[in-house]
Amino acid sequence: MTAKLELSQQQLSKTSTLIGTASLFVALIPISLAPVLVKLCEREIGANAVAFHRAWIATIIFGLLSGLEAFGRQKSDEQSIEQKPLMKEELALFLLMGTAGATYSILWAWSVTQTNVTNAALFSNMNSLFVGLAGYFLLGWRFDRRFIVGMVIAMGGAIAFELNREQFVTDQILGDGLALLTAIFIAMYLMLVEHLRNRFSTATIMLCRCGATTMFLLPVLPLVEDRLFPYTWMGWFFIIFQAIFCQVFGQALVAYSLSKLSSGVVAVTLLLEPVLASFFAWIIFNEKLSFYEWVAFVVILFGIYLAQSSQSAVKTTK
Repeated sequence: MTAKLELSQQQLSKTSTLIGTASLFVALIPISLAPVLVKLCEREIGANAVAFHRAWIATIIFGLLSGLEAFGRQKSDEQSIEQKPLMKEELALFLLMGTAGATYSILWAWSVTQTNVTNAALFSNMNSLFVGLAGYFLLGWRFDRRFIVGMVIAMGGAIAFELNREQFVTDQILGDGLALLTAIFIAMYLMLVEHLRNRFSTATIMLCRCGATTMFLLPVLPLVEDRLFPYTWMGWFFIIFQAIFCQVFGQALVAYSLSKLSSGVVAVTLLLEPVLASFFAWIIFNEKLSFYEWVAFVVILFGIYLAQSSQSAVKTTK
């Protein structure tokens, strides 16, 4: 009987990991397309204005979804775990998560103005390293050898991919430092979302995250941007499409995957983001990829495969 129960639990764990992996890879499509859409929007408004509009539109959508979820729970006879009173610790985690999400959005936009896009992408994608270090030293996580090897290979491939595109410039230290800070806050955000997903739905978490970004950017926006609104219908189309496709669909899938996978393996998988962004730029803007970059892409995929297939990929629900 015990053997059958263990077998059933293993099958459920594999199914959960497969669902999380599939949702994460689907999420990479809209997330990787976001830089291309921002580039199109920047013909009319700046990157911070794009982030603000994307955030408030997503806040409205997630607010409606959260309202529908609450209405569904009222109609249900069973009490959801989310209906239990909110503890002070959980409220603090929500505030930290929203702050981390808003901060990394602002830092990323600032870093791009102080350094080249290649360096910003390179340093901000170090978040998988910070997730691993924080988990190991602060939370007592233990990673198996397969995951560590996969993470090192994937990070090595990502670094090689970015270094091939542009060389470092010594007078861009401020921007590089901001991008590195971005990686720290991304790591914090992923780990907090993973913890909150043990109880709260994706819509609730994303409502807090997008709402915090809106509130953080609202007082800052007039100081850093000359134009706050696009002046053509096409500009509004790209903003609304980006909010729905990239923020609501893409980021929500990342949050959902954190209920199935550990934040460590999610961070490693997100190393594909700049590669796929370059792929979309190749298709839309005819920015060609070299043979070296295609090889780096394969190396990243192999590293992600090792990390995804390790025991460390499994989400431990408390």
